[in-house]
Parts: sequence; C-alpha cells; structure tokens
Amino acid sequence: MKICLSEAMKRVKELNERKETLILSEQSRMRTSYREGEKPVPVDYDYTKTREKIARIDAEVRAIRCGISLANCTVKLDDGLTIGEALIYLAQLNGESARLEGLAMYEKLTRRITANGVLEYTVCNYDPGVAISDREELRAKIYGLQLAIDRANLNTFIEV
Repeated sequence: MKICLSEAMKRVKELNERKETLILSEQSRMRTSYREGEKPVPVDYDYTKTREKIARIDAEVRAIRCGISLANCTVKLDDGLTIGEALIYLAQLNGESARLEGLAMYEKLTRRITANGVLEYTVCNYDPGVAISDREELRAKIYGLQLAIDRANLNTFIEV
C-alpha cells in the first residue's frame, strides 16, 4: 500500500499511541490482588498476546520510519535540498530567528540613572533596524521552506 509521507507520520503517531494504550492496560491488568479466602477475579489479560501485539506495532513503525528516512534522504525539493537537509536547515533557521528576535528588541541607545544617581548610557554595537529587517527576511525564508517541506510530504509516496 502506498501512502504519502504526511500520512505515514500520522500513522506512526497513531501506532505509538496504540502501543502506549496497550502498555497502560497491561500495567493495570498484569497483577491481581485478593484477600485470603477469596477467589481472584479473572482479568482479561494475556501476556503473550500483549507482547505479540506490541511486536506487530513495533514492526510496522520500523517499516514506516525506514520508508520516511529513505524518502528524506533521497527526495529533493525545488531548491535542491533533500527533505532531510531541509529539516536540518529549518531548525538552524529557527535558531537564527530566535537569536535575531533577541537582537531586534534593543534600542540603538538607551540611558538610565544608576542606584547612586549617575547617568549611564548603553549603545548597541550593531544596528537594531538591520536585525529587524534580517529577522523579517528570515521569517519569509522559513515560511517558504516549511511550505516546500509540507508540499513534499504530501506529494511523496512510500510503500508500506
């Protein structure tokens, strides 16, 4: 069966949630307590079946993730980057954007009166206006890269 990368990622999330539900159910049903002289209440828990279900889920997740990884390493976006390279680049651009956000918030020159009444000036050793402009350009670049990745995730199919 062929599915797009977006579907594949959603399927992995769904499978991991199903596995977590099985594990939580197992934890609540794996032991039974009862008092002396009472019969234990039968519980619908089967150790072997639970292990088998989890193993099937894990196998399907591995297969899907291998398909996603292969596509990420081979499918190229319009700018020549693979999906994987674009994801790394996107993280780098987001880090740079956060740094520029911090630089953009300062005024070129500020002054304050210190605790002992002296006037103190602080000057930025860069132009905050340039940081603001660079941040806006970077946001547009990030947006475009995110769209390209989303498009590739919708238009790239893998066999599962």
